[in-house]
Amino acid sequence: MDANAVRNFQRMINPDESELIRHARTGEVDGTKEYPPLKTQSLSGHEKQIIYEGKTEWMKYSSLIEQHRIELSDKIHRLQSQHESENHTVTSSLAESLNREVEVLDQELGTLSAEYKHHEDLAIAAKEEKHRIEEVLGRPLQIDHVDFYLPALIVLAIAEVPINRLAFELFFESMPLVSLLISAAIGGLLIFFAHTIGVMIKRLKCKEIEINRDNVYLTITLLSLLTMTLMYFLGLMREKWVDVNDPAALNLESFINSATNTDKGITESFLIGSRGFTLLLLNLAIFTVGMMLAFLRHDPHPFYEKAVNVYNKAQQKFLIYKRKYEAKKNEILRAHNKRLNDKRSEIKIIEEQIKIYIRELDGIDKKITTDRKNLVSALARKVMAYQHSNQKIRKTPPPDYFRSDLIPMIEELI
Repeated sequence: MDANAVRNFQRMINPDESELIRHARTGEVDGTKEYPPLKTQSLSGHEKQIIYEGKTEWMKYSSLIEQHRIELSDKIHRLQSQHESENHTVTSSLAESLNREVEVLDQELGTLSAEYKHHEDLAIAAKEEKHRIEEVLGRPLQIDHVDFYLPALIVLAIAEVPINRLAFELFFESMPLVSLLISAAIGGLLIFFAHTIGVMIKRLKCKEIEINRDNVYLTITLLSLLTMTLMYFLGLMREKWVDVNDPAALNLESFINSATNTDKGITESFLIGSRGFTLLLLNLAIFTVGMMLAFLRHDPHPFYEKAVNVYNKAQQKFLIYKRKYEAKKNEILRAHNKRLNDKRSEIKIIEEQIKIYIRELDGIDKKITTDRKNLVSALARKVMAYQHSNQKIRKTPPPDYFRSDLIPMIEELI
């Protein structure tokens, strides 16, 4: 509002003592002239001038107030429109934006994507296969020492190396690395046979599915014979190596010649002594341990463990993929919530501004009423100062309207 107009109005409703004295002196001057006359029914010219000045300032002031009211109303209207627009953004635009982003994510990584369906189908197929076997068997997976099994077989294979190495020193004394490699290969082969036989024996315990037991028994028998034969000849080679006085001069050819040219018979040549038999027992013990570990490690059903492993891997991959999808979706939701909170904060600020302007607008009506009463009261004081001085100085009685209530009269005039 115009600051000058407001100051002028404030001076109008708060007259100082000098102004009241000025009006009083004017009343004295008019009183000496016996003015206004006794029979006058209306206000004198000075009184009308006082009220006219008040009315002029009131019109200026009320016009400014009305202009301010219009400005406040316009601000409230604009803020309400902005509030409605922001609410529409919150309830509609942001929701649509979120739905579009989630839909795009679903098509790229989510339930509508080919990769998601691929992982889901694998997980479902693995679960169905596992469930089918479980219905047939009616029991959980029977395996033991899973984590310990492979390291144990490696240790057993390594243990075979120093036991069998000396058996090959008979022929490869000048090449110890060759002896070491061959003994390592033999050790690995024996442990492999132990593993195979142990698994086959365990398979024979599976009564729920049909297997060719004759072939299994035949395979176990052949592998056992082959293993025992290999162990026997390893013990025999160990025995021959010990019996040789000068192993440096001995090789495979001399060993064959000595075996054919000696006075001993063929049967006696293939008999092993205590040292070779000890080697045989050691190999047999290690082989038996490996076979028992294989028996305990594997389930009787040939495909049960594989089905469980495939199911676990498929579920894990599917879970990892779902977590990736959910992480992306959570990022979108967090970004959406941030935008939503920002918009709500803006809406709250707008609402507070609207409340402030509405309170100010409501206060204008009260202020107009109060200011008008203050103006009427101030004008009445000025007129009374005039009339009181006029009445004191004049010799004739004052007009009748001097005894009238000034407040309603002034209110009617302004």
